[in-house]
Amino acid sequence: MGLTKVDTKGRVVIPKDIRKKMGIRPGEEFLITEIDGDTIVMKRFDVKKMLEEMIKNAKGINLEELKEETEKEGNRVAKELYGL
Repeated sequence: MGLTKVDTKGRVVIPKDIRKKMGIRPGEEFLITEIDGDTIVMKRFDVKKMLEEMIKNAKGINLEELKEETEKEGNRVAKELYGL
C-alpha cells in the first residue's frame, strides 16, 4: 500500500513498489470503477488479451445453433412479458 496524491490534471501516480511488484509498464490501461464515495478499484485492462480469450472461447461454437437458441429465448421472453 502507498500514499499518493491527485495532481492538477487529475493524474494519480501508482507508487513504484506497487508498479514493480505488479509488473506495471508505461502505457498499460486500467479500468477504474467507483465502489462508493471513498473507494475506487483499478483493474488492468488488456484489450488484446481479452480478444484472444474471446476468440479461444468462440472456437467450436455452432453459429446456426446459437442463432436458433437465441431466437427461441427471445420468443419465450416475448411470450412471458407481452403474451405474444
